[in-house]
Amino acid sequence: MRFTESITMNDNTKPKANIQRKLGISPYFVIVMTTFIDMIGFGMIIPLLPFHPETVGAGALALGLLIGSFSLMQFIFSPLLGRLSDKVGRRPVILVSIFFSAISFIVFALANSFPMLLFSRITAGMATESAVAQAYITDITSEKERAAGLGKVGAAHGAGFIIGPALGGLLSIYGFLTLGIVAAVLTGVNFLFAFFFLPESNDKAASSIQTNSDGYWRRLASALTKPLIGAVFIILFVITFAFSAIPVIVPLLGIAFFGFAEIEMSYFFMYIGVVQIVLQGALIGRLTKRWGEENLMVFGSLLMALGMLFMPLFPSIAVFFASITLISSGIGTLNTVLPSFISKRTPADEQGGMLGVAQSVGSIARIPGPLVGGLVAEFAGLNVAFLLSAALAMICFFLGFKLFRAHRFRGQQTEGIRYQTTGIRYDGAKK
Repeated sequence: MRFTESITMNDNTKPKANIQRKLGISPYFVIVMTTFIDMIGFGMIIPLLPFHPETVGAGALALGLLIGSFSLMQFIFSPLLGRLSDKVGRRPVILVSIFFSAISFIVFALANSFPMLLFSRITAGMATESAVAQAYITDITSEKERAAGLGKVGAAHGAGFIIGPALGGLLSIYGFLTLGIVAAVLTGVNFLFAFFFLPESNDKAASSIQTNSDGYWRRLASALTKPLIGAVFIILFVITFAFSAIPVIVPLLGIAFFGFAEIEMSYFFMYIGVVQIVLQGALIGRLTKRWGEENLMVFGSLLMALGMLFMPLFPSIAVFFASITLISSGIGTLNTVLPSFISKRTPADEQGGMLGVAQSVGSIARIPGPLVGGLVAEFAGLNVAFLLSAALAMICFFLGFKLFRAHRFRGQQTEGIRYQTTGIRYDGAKK
């Protein structure tokens, strides 16, 4: 059975590999471009979602439901798709996800009621391939190159989030029908690009079908009990919870301080994308080699805390964008080094599932985060909402510092054991 499956897989992927070799297209380039195009479609929709007639008519709670439902579906489906990609391969899961993303944009374009609009966001959340794309990168990179490789995927997200809001803003004057159709067509092109040029990266897929069938909750519980991985998952949840309030409280602050309107909000999202692409595309690999992932976990949390602390204190546009730079740099660093740290401490045939669990942990943190940020801002004030996010980021700073010390101590212990073992063998040899 396995022999037949491997022949079938090779027959299906060989023509595509030949095409790639003729055109000189690397799998690394294809997965980055696939992520980039996918993020353009996402970026076209998200900044304008609050202005959709069905959202405006339903109220602020409905907007929270649209955002929360997307994150909830990501929470449910990220580990399922990641684990499925461990079993059947990365390529088919990525293709199916892109296909359903196109469906979600078509539903968005045709939405003439709030339930239909909600269904489009639910479908989009189900079609979440971020964890699978990260697993693809771990398949084709060495441990030394992994952080830089994941950084390139993060930069593709950032670049898509530059072009997406700009394109969405231009198309919004033609209506949400046109906006949704263009996003769907773009996603269709992305599907064809991946179909013809994206090879399979998980060569152990066929051999792992009957192994490691643990459920999501068991894998999450197992991850949390591991000394280093468990701490990383806690940091991931808390820092994502803190950052998920930013799309709510920062626009409110921009309106209160500077009278920002829709176009300024688009510039705000685009600037975040610029910071992400510069950091993750050009700097993160060098920073990781120089300082290490554990140090960057600590540094990223500190940057976020400082940005959230200073932003509401001074009604200055310079301070506003400096704070945005700190926050974006901090979350961009953490979004790269945390998955890399997890993948390096996970067996190769479980990396997709574990990264899927990590993705879902972030998704579940994004469900209550915007709601809590909005409620605190409304009833206690914007300053308190920013202070709360800054305090959560500082908690991650201290957790990351503790993790770094534990990791360094464990490394010293390992080296000591190796040294002692070497000495025993040497003495035995002398005797």
